[in-house]
Amino acid sequence: MEFSINSEEYSRLIDLLNRVAGTVEPTYRYFQIYHRRGLKFFVSDGCAKLEFSSPIEVDPFTGVYTVPIDYARALKPGKRDTTVTFSTTGSQIKISTGSETLTLDRTRTEELPLMERKFEFSFRYSLKEFRDGLDFVSAASMEGDSIEIFSKEEKTYMAAAAGKLVLVASIDSLPKYGFAFSIPYVTARHLVKAFEELKVEEIDTGVGISELGFKVGPLLFSVCTDETTFSPPISLIRNSGGHRVERRELLIALGKITRLSRRGFSVLMISKNSTLSFYLKAANLRYESIASSFSGGSFVVQIDPHRLHSVVSRMKAPALNLSIQEKNLLVGSPESGRYLLIPLVQP
Repeated sequence: MEFSINSEEYSRLIDLLNRVAGTVEPTYRYFQIYHRRGLKFFVSDGCAKLEFSSPIEVDPFTGVYTVPIDYARALKPGKRDTTVTFSTTGSQIKISTGSETLTLDRTRTEELPLMERKFEFSFRYSLKEFRDGLDFVSAASMEGDSIEIFSKEEKTYMAAAAGKLVLVASIDSLPKYGFAFSIPYVTARHLVKAFEELKVEEIDTGVGISELGFKVGPLLFSVCTDETTFSPPISLIRNSGGHRVERRELLIALGKITRLSRRGFSVLMISKNSTLSFYLKAANLRYESIASSFSGGSFVVQIDPHRLHSVVSRMKAPALNLSIQEKNLLVGSPESGRYLLIPLVQP
């Protein structure tokens, strides 16, 4: 087997494979090359699996060749006019750039990677809208958390519970049938980063026997799923209303207070006397900052400013609506379909 690609295509390919594999689990930091109705590249993070159908024409060959991603990244050529050549002999694979050659022995196996490849693709979304929604709801989560994707009343929702916070993103759609899936937070972040690399307009989503499928151009993603772990309070965001606060003013205040507090440390966000302010108390430090004028009612919530800054920065709207909804502060951006629920501190 032998084929060549230019350096720019090689760099984009390795960057994509690297983003899907991630860095959380080193044992998955490799990709595989094989022939299955054409040349294929495969990578996984243990849950998400990606099979890329390359347009490069090669003669059929048997076996699967495995290449560590970090080795391939080290070989990324600096010049755009460089050609990268893959060739195999027996169980050996070589990657050459003209000035460099990487030779890997005993890399060949017989079994093709296992993944679901047949899905009933019933939902189509704008890739950017889908990616941005997934990026938003996973912004405050941590390893071990889950991200929910489900349909309800002609909309698709993404949601996550991150500590005491609940994040919800909505996408206008008309699903053929109802669905609900839960995917790991780490995999959600890998998908977001991988989707950022793609210059494709749409993403098709489908259901397999036990996994969720995404078709993006020549890329097929198969993602492990679990039963949904909680029921997001969608009824609270339907008529959010509320009083407006400039997003930029919130971000400036949060940016300052994050420099005074470590991650995981909580501060108070307080509405009183027509102002919205933040209050930090730690050891011998006391800090209070008036973030914005606010004409809504009084409330107190306890938040991690680092998490809140990450969330608010992804609510793409000039102003946000704040309202009280059933013992929660609802921070909403109806224009972008982004919502955050924070439990009130009870007196």
